[in-house]
Amino acid sequence: MAITLTKQIPFLRLLKYARFLHPLVRFFYHRKTTGQQKLLMGIQFAHPVGVSAGVDKRGEFTDAISCFSPAFIEIGPLRDVRYSIHHLQNRTANTVILGNLSNSTDLVESFTLIYDFVDGIILNVSQGSSVAKVIDHLLELRRYNDTYKPIIFKLFPDLTSEDLDKVVSYALGSGIDGMMVGAEFVDKIREKTLGLIPVIATAEIAAPERAAQILDTGADLLAVTNSPFHYGPRLVYRIVKYLEKR
Repeated sequence: MAITLTKQIPFLRLLKYARFLHPLVRFFYHRKTTGQQKLLMGIQFAHPVGVSAGVDKRGEFTDAISCFSPAFIEIGPLRDVRYSIHHLQNRTANTVILGNLSNSTDLVESFTLIYDFVDGIILNVSQGSSVAKVIDHLLELRRYNDTYKPIIFKLFPDLTSEDLDKVVSYALGSGIDGMMVGAEFVDKIREKTLGLIPVIATAEIAAPERAAQILDTGADLLAVTNSPFHYGPRLVYRIVKYLEKR
């Protein structure tokens, strides 16, 4: 039975402060993977399954969520970046962290502030006529950093076919490192990009078979939109185990 987000947050908050419980939680819910490693966008992922944005909106539960085996955690959409940095700089888990930035904030300022505290940045921005200028500016800003971090473009689900063609054409020529899309768009994006850009699918997953199905359509990574214990605390563990045994 699904657990609502309002019931999940107190549990995550407990783990946030009761760090002595982390080894016990990891003992039951963390899985060491074999043969599922992926090197994408310059990042080594332990396996293809992670947690999408919305579960940890401020980057304060990354250590707690890491106990449940995700290969990556998408935090955000970030609003108060300085608050998030306070937590991120004190994290101890080495799970890959992807920061989700939306244009409800000052993108340039947020990008500059968060860059050193995440492993990659997901741009969750309105796909209007000016979006290319915004992303071009952020791509230029990246050049002035000592460490290269991938920039991933998150597509809105209501894009027309024409808009999708424009976005893909821009992504192929701009330096965008990856694209994040709903699971239903994976095959279209894979076809249009000719497999040249890594694709991260997002979907609510209730069973490992569904996760495998999405990955089989061409997704390189899968970001689960429910929390890692929404359908039971061993969900990510079960997905990875299923993928290994196929």
